Amino acid sequence: MKVLHLSHTPLVGAPGQICAALREQGVDARWAVLKPENYAGLSFQLDWRWDHHLDEILAFAEAADLIHLHNYIDLDCNDFAPLDFRQLWVQGKPLVRHLHSTPALISRYMGKTEQEVLNCPIPKLVIAQYPERFFSRACIVPNIVARAPASPDRTGKPLRVGYAPSNFRSARISRWDTKGYPETIKTLKRTQASLQKMGIPLELDLITQVPHLECIARKANCDVFIDDLVTGSYHLNTLESLSQGCATLTHLDGRIQTMLAELLKRSDFPALDVRLENLQTVLEHFARQPELARALGAESRLWMQAHWSPSKMAQHFIAAYATITAYPGQAFEERFNPSPAANYRIRDHFDQIWLGRHASWPKLAPAWLTAIKHGLANGFRRLGLKL
Repeated sequence: MKVLHLSHTPLVGAPGQICAALREQGVDARWAVLKPENYAGLSFQLDWRWDHHLDEILAFAEAADLIHLHNYIDLDCNDFAPLDFRQLWVQGKPLVRHLHSTPALISRYMGKTEQEVLNCPIPKLVIAQYPERFFSRACIVPNIVARAPASPDRTGKPLRVGYAPSNFRSARISRWDTKGYPETIKTLKRTQASLQKMGIPLELDLITQVPHLECIARKANCDVFIDDLVTGSYHLNTLESLSQGCATLTHLDGRIQTMLAELLKRSDFPALDVRLENLQTVLEHFARQPELARALGAESRLWMQAHWSPSKMAQHFIAAYATITAYPGQAFEERFNPSPAANYRIRDHFDQIWLGRHASWPKLAPAWLTAIKHGLANGFRRLGLKL
């Protein structure tokens, strides 16, 4: 089977991981990126670049049994001309659209309404994270992470905590497009200072704007890793950290826990459910007994090898592809009825809880003061000085 993946952006390397796992299962899967520029100083391993490999991409598209479109690509998308997705659709070419974001974010990027995004007739896949609660007729598929090499032995060393946010927005600014960076950093520094007064060491590795391979290497040398403590969803960061053998902290709301149990047919996903407001308490506990964190990390690594391996996760895509090629253009079965009551249980209830938590999060300096501080810091760095 030949499958061509197309995306506008690198999507934190997720399509490449999927293709690698599919190739191990005998699927000839390739990935082409239209805009390979990396955001926030990150860089990810790519396959084909649209501007460098157009002839190969078009030839592969012609021979492909299925075209796997990511996030912003619908039937009217002309960014990948001469590929005409509407014409391919009319001709009966099997297409699938893989959603990585909420309808609100996708609609803003595309200049369409949220309803237009939801009405797209292409059969849909959705990542097994927070976006699934917005797409009732999308088939849930996992993000995939490569097998991680053995991590360094940190026995006897002070607890090291890692944090690698992909954006720097406040927890209060966005419901989903945030990792709570300023609030989390403030809590981490407050925790480190508190432990220092008690004579307990805590090492912090704040990883920002580095290539993905460097980030992975630094994760492997951490005992605890922090993902998203504010929104209620885990991300690719969680999967990578668990695979690296880190005790991994992320907030998992009730909907995410239910969905993971349905996907995995088990309820022991090893990430630790921690909210931002509980972070200091949890880290102080681990700092006093770092070997406990290392034991949890070792168990997490083994769990990922057994239950979230690339070969096992690839089967979700292979099953979806079989359905799509057998019934091109036919939507997947509805997973939940998007009635007002169901929407409240699945989305609105957790949105209200998120709003109610704001008061317990660290207070931040006014935006104008933060901007002045950043401007001064950047100016001093250019002069080779320190504030």
